[in-house]
Amino acid sequence: MPPALEVWETIGSTNDRALKLGREGVPHGSAVAARRQTAGRGRRGHVWESPEGNVYLSVVLRPRVVPSRLPGLAAACGLGAADALEALLASNAPQLKWPNDLLVAGRKLGGILVEVARDGNDEAFAVCGIGINIESAPRDMGAISLTELGATASFSALAGALRAGILSRVDAWASATGERPLDGVREAYLERLAWRGEEVVASSPTGRELARGTLDTIDPWGRAIVDGTPYSAEQASLRPA
Repeated sequence: MPPALEVWETIGSTNDRALKLGREGVPHGSAVAARRQTAGRGRRGHVWESPEGNVYLSVVLRPRVVPSRLPGLAAACGLGAADALEALLASNAPQLKWPNDLLVAGRKLGGILVEVARDGNDEAFAVCGIGINIESAPRDMGAISLTELGATASFSALAGALRAGILSRVDAWASATGERPLDGVREAYLERLAWRGEEVVASSPTGRELARGTLDTIDPWGRAIVDGTPYSAEQASLRPA
């Protein structure tokens, strides 16, 4: 029997609930899904708009990897989510915007937030939180929804597919050889990377422009290489120039 998938009509944050369950020792693959969040959050503590009609999912992950590889978990989760969405979007292949967004047709379809914690046995675990726009999308973010793309997906079916896709990619990543974060997923990640070979702007967490140049690649440590200079996810985010 697969691990439990809790379903809520409304919750403060699926990540907060999954972190609580993880600290209590629930197994790898346990998950929490909600139709609406009242206190959702994104990267760097930003508020994540969570209107009803979309899917908000958090999966408890216990990959057995050396600590140096844990920063690659978000890339594996992004690939898993893209795998699940691709079945719904035959003519619009999902792309990954470094470091944590899902794009379709150049617009944001969803976001990912991975948080790491420790349980009661002092064992590290992670929670992958993901929000996907099914029926509505925040207009001020240039986002898009599955409905706008002509894709039909029920809440329960999409939540299940996302969990399965994430677990499949994470398990494959965890079993790969190597000690660098992206070992085992980098080639697949680069195939889905948005704006590779195009001009981008790298911005600091405060919005200050750090660089403007060509996005060369993402290196094995998960850093974006812009005109030969590496930027970590803590240092920068990217947008088209």
